[in-house]
Amino acid sequence: MDKKARLAIVDDLIKLQTINGDEKLVADYLQKLFEDNGIKATQEKYDDNRSSLIATINPDADGPVLGFTGHEDVVDPVDPEKWNYGPFNPKHIDGKIIGRGAADMKSGLAALAIAMIELNESLDFDHKIKFIATVGEEKGELGATQLSEKGYANDLNALIVGEPSNGSSQLIINKLVVSGLLSVPQPNPDKFGRHSFFAAHKGSVDYRVISHGKAAHSSMPETGVNAIDKLISFYNQQNDYFKTLNEYEDDILGTTKPSVTVFKAGDQPNTIPYLAYLGVKIRTVPEYDNNKILTDIKDLIAKLNQADPTMNLELVVDSSNLPVKTDLDSKLVMIGREVYEDVWGQKNVVVGAPGGTDASQFIGANSDIDVIVAGPGNESAHQINEFCFEDDYLQYITIYKQIAEKYFA
Repeated sequence: MDKKARLAIVDDLIKLQTINGDEKLVADYLQKLFEDNGIKATQEKYDDNRSSLIATINPDADGPVLGFTGHEDVVDPVDPEKWNYGPFNPKHIDGKIIGRGAADMKSGLAALAIAMIELNESLDFDHKIKFIATVGEEKGELGATQLSEKGYANDLNALIVGEPSNGSSQLIINKLVVSGLLSVPQPNPDKFGRHSFFAAHKGSVDYRVISHGKAAHSSMPETGVNAIDKLISFYNQQNDYFKTLNEYEDDILGTTKPSVTVFKAGDQPNTIPYLAYLGVKIRTVPEYDNNKILTDIKDLIAKLNQADPTMNLELVVDSSNLPVKTDLDSKLVMIGREVYEDVWGQKNVVVGAPGGTDASQFIGANSDIDVIVAGPGNESAHQINEFCFEDDYLQYITIYKQIAEKYFA
């Protein structure tokens, strides 16, 4: 496939407005692209206008299975009027592809798809690769959860997630490392460029604690039960518990990071609130995993409810995404290092990332998968005038192909 065709594909994907929904637009586009190139693809419906896509080359091949995965949705443009050219009107300026999803992650998705097509065209490549494009990654990893439950990850031995993993400059990468947002485990080179990939990322737990009280007129508060008071009692004890999580540290991912991110209660000044709730986001590490944390929170709530007859706390778990970690000496990571150095002509760094990907769901179904997160894009993801370098996008097609070829060698 020539450069013009490769660039047209990523532009076509950026034009599709899949803001936390309508992902069937991408699934339809990719299905036609694959089938026009002799690759069978099927859709898995999640909801109206929302479908994930699965395509496989050499489906009957024996041996290990390599997965390519990315998500079809993008986040809201934030303020479309502030974009220089419009979020869904991709432009190529000064070597950049500019548009919503250019970094996260229409470029990675396109590069993976093109790599699949070109590998399938090679008479020398007869190994099984499964391509998975998911809905709803940006809001709960919805498609990956559904596909994992249906067994789509069960046969995978290794997985490349095409999420953005580079900095827009070497200075940016250095700043992220110094800040601790990117953790650099050893062995890694002392000097490296702006191209990196992730061998690990934190998991996450999202939950709400709801306090049920009893409404009353504020002139007679003793006739009611103030839901805020009860929730604050929980909040204080939860903070004490959070401090204990610092005891568990991963050599790549660091420590658990808990945050209370939502607190809501009350409707009007003259009424004792009958309902209050808080929302929590915890970034987790393998040393003290999601299930242990949720068990601790359940136990804390049960203890408080039992000690106070007016306490009525309820836990609602909104999502639980496992931490991901692949050994630095694994076959997939070693191949990734070698290919990066060949393509970019400089040493690269393998890091741990604070964010998450769909890989959390896939390893929940199949814990034996080795995972790397490697893709075009940079820290402009989710920002106004999001961009990806054209050269990064084009080079990642080569990277994906070479990793696949070396993985099966």
